[in-house]
Amino acid sequence: MKKFYKSAEAGTAPGGYVIRLDGKVVKTPLQNLLLLQSKALAEAMAQEWQGQDTEIKPVSMPLTQLANTMVDKSNGHDRPAMNAEIVKYGGSDLICYFATHPADLVRLHQQRWNPLLAWMKEKHGIVLDVVSGIQYRQQSSATLDKLKHLVENLDAADFTIVQSVTATTGSVTIALALLEGDISAEEAFQAACVDEIYQLKTWGADEPAQKKLDAIEADLKTIVQFRDLLSASS
Repeated sequence: MKKFYKSAEAGTAPGGYVIRLDGKVVKTPLQNLLLLQSKALAEAMAQEWQGQDTEIKPVSMPLTQLANTMVDKSNGHDRPAMNAEIVKYGGSDLICYFATHPADLVRLHQQRWNPLLAWMKEKHGIVLDVVSGIQYRQQSSATLDKLKHLVENLDAADFTIVQSVTATTGSVTIALALLEGDISAEEAFQAACVDEIYQLKTWGADEPAQKKLDAIEADLKTIVQFRDLLSASS
């Protein structure tokens, strides 16, 4: 889409904050009002819109994309299916599949993942079964029921964060820990990509693999920025 406005700015509206393009309020792809509860987030999103050149490139506006998901998807008809998809990830959470060899990779898995597994148990009472190797093991129905209840009770903002991190990392545990601020974006990245990082260090540079890692790292940093802007004091 070609850029059709000259100025983008954050402003107030009944119930919260909005972005206005030449005075017109921005709506979501489903034509819902893009109403935000955070002035800081609205201002950051306005900067994304203002920073567009002659064409509007959604990929260059990640905060706006997350906000659109929050408004259109997290409270809409798609929410039950999205809940189920997150629980499905939980059924085969990335951090439940430990390497069997080599020994240094096994140690890395233990260092990155054991604290997260312990956190899930202590914080949410969810005990995930783990295996050594890649043979699939389905989590117990009791575990999945607890996870389902947890996901279904997330509000729209928290759900958007968990859904985005889960899709990026393949781990609901990492997503919940990042949501709750118990790990940083860097720690989430190191836990999610331990195998890929190990391979690059072992075998040397691989440009496509490095680009993929860079994209994951950038996504996680953006999601944390979104989380922090949402909770910033107005």
